[in-house]
Amino acid sequence: TSSRCADLALHAFARGRLCLPEGGAEALPEHLAAALPPGVVRTGVRVTSVSTSSVRTAEHGAFTCRAVLLATDARAAAELLPGLRVPPFHEVTVVHHTAPEPPLDGPALLLDADRGGPVAHTAVISQVDPSRAPVGRVLVSSTVLGPPPEESAVRAHLAALYGTPTDRWERLGVHHTREAVPAMPPPHDIRRPVRLLSGLYVCGDHRDTSTVQGALHSGRRAAHAVLTDFGITPSYARETLPTAA
Repeated sequence: TSSRCADLALHAFARGRLCLPEGGAEALPEHLAAALPPGVVRTGVRVTSVSTSSVRTAEHGAFTCRAVLLATDARAAAELLPGLRVPPFHEVTVVHHTAPEPPLDGPALLLDADRGGPVAHTAVISQVDPSRAPVGRVLVSSTVLGPPPEESAVRAHLAALYGTPTDRWERLGVHHTREAVPAMPPPHDIRRPVRLLSGLYVCGDHRDTSTVQGALHSGRRAAHAVLTDFGITPSYARETLPTAA
């Protein structure tokens, strides 16, 4: 990984401004969609091609438009826009456990600096957002950089990281994503172009840093590019947003 990207990640950790959307990851897109007029957001529609003035779909015909902003993962973007490069990826596995009581007193992200086992980092998610845990339990989510490891190895590593036995923990689920995040080998451009040409824009973690923050930041850059081409000056009203746990 590029040292520049690693420095940005460490800076974010040091600032202590990590957060989770309250109610689950879907809370953020739901909040964004709620600000739009009814009926303009369509889901479950497979797009087959895009241009500066239209979007063609597999089963719903074509939609005309003034501009297209493609907000997908890197591979899906390259399939619709063949000129885009598909980067190498890192696979990631997330393991969720429930426990009878929290192994830590407060919200914290534990990083394995010693590489003493398969877990790269872990957190008691319900200490931040209690709604994510089953009733009467706490939720511990752990990230593994690679394919799913043996459960015994994960439990042993978590016991060492938290300094507590894990024999009463229950595995809730394992989610493995082969192409989870684009790799960022040096030199990595953290501000790849989001404006391909007037009327055609692309955003995602493959245009910035390979993080949620990078994806959101690239989306903001793309939105600015669209507004600029439309001759609109961006303005953002201050408002009180729902709590971000």
